[in-house]
Amino acid sequence: MDKNVLTSATWRPRYELLDGLRGLAALTVVLHHLQVFGAGHFAVMVFFVISGYCITAAAESCRQSGIGFGAFMRRRVTRIYPPYLLAIAFFTLTRLAKIALGEHNDLRRSVVVWVQNLTLTQWVSDVFHPVASSTDNKTLFVTAFWSLNYEEQFYFVMAIALLLAIRRRVPLIAPVSILAVVGLIWNWAIPGNWSCGVFIEYWVHFALGSTLFLILCRYTERRARFAFVALIALLGAACAGRILHWNGPDGNDLSAMVELSFLSTVTLALFFLRPFSERISRSPLWRPIAGIGAISYSLYLIHQFNLTAVAAAAAYVSPKGTPRGLVIGIMVLMHLALATVFWYFCERPFLKKRAGRGVAKAPPAQIARIA
Repeated sequence: MDKNVLTSATWRPRYELLDGLRGLAALTVVLHHLQVFGAGHFAVMVFFVISGYCITAAAESCRQSGIGFGAFMRRRVTRIYPPYLLAIAFFTLTRLAKIALGEHNDLRRSVVVWVQNLTLTQWVSDVFHPVASSTDNKTLFVTAFWSLNYEEQFYFVMAIALLLAIRRRVPLIAPVSILAVVGLIWNWAIPGNWSCGVFIEYWVHFALGSTLFLILCRYTERRARFAFVALIALLGAACAGRILHWNGPDGNDLSAMVELSFLSTVTLALFFLRPFSERISRSPLWRPIAGIGAISYSLYLIHQFNLTAVAAAAAYVSPKGTPRGLVIGIMVLMHLALATVFWYFCERPFLKKRAGRGVAKAPPAQIARIA
């Protein structure tokens, strides 16, 4: 498939390169929490773009099959919640172990906070008490779960878009684009250091992936693709220009502009790399990274609250004087091993269940299985 991506060729929804990109993003988040480097937030932003592509692919598959709001949400809920709840159970066991060792009781929370964490509605607290960053939400049992709060809302909004597409024949691109404009106005007016936990704050990030899918697989005319490239390039340039001309006291006030400038580049790269996806995905170097992508949800769910335990285990097995780089490598391998076990017992069974109902046979749904 060496076709020029700017031709009118219709690409298959299955974009193999995203598996490896998901793996790279997951590794970056782990390394961020291991304090190797601080790029974890940008990796999460890449996950939002990937989710935009995957969720829209799943919604389009449902639209073509006549599957509506209820079935779409049921599939999303059964995909996300069972592993998440098992991760909460795992978290609870680790905290009970800490309590037994005489450490602080992290489980002493109100009933409301427990309900929020069990239902992924921690974001509601930010609505009433906005914070500088979503990671500052004190109701989160595990800080990393802040992004899953937004993913849950993305699913719901796309389910409504699917409902409109089936009942009112409103194309999916219409609500995605309208909300993207609203989200961009929001990001431009409040570019950083204020979060109320609502999906619109990151909808532009999500819409980049969503429109990428639509332009590669649905609206394939050359002029549509040229317009897409021009608009994404303009978005990146506008955000970069605002960053360069910013005279404020704190660069973090423009965090949304930095994110969108970076993600515009990522989106354009994914657009132009589409003809090479299969070739890259077959390379020996890319396959292990794609393998990490396959367990990325499990890795995301459990790695943060096991950082101390893994660090202690790595220190125990490492001889005295072992270089820090090697110790970091051992810890990464331990996190991957733990995530693989969790994936096998706590995530894989639900994937098999869905496959048994035939969901995994549809290419877009197959893409979305790890979104």
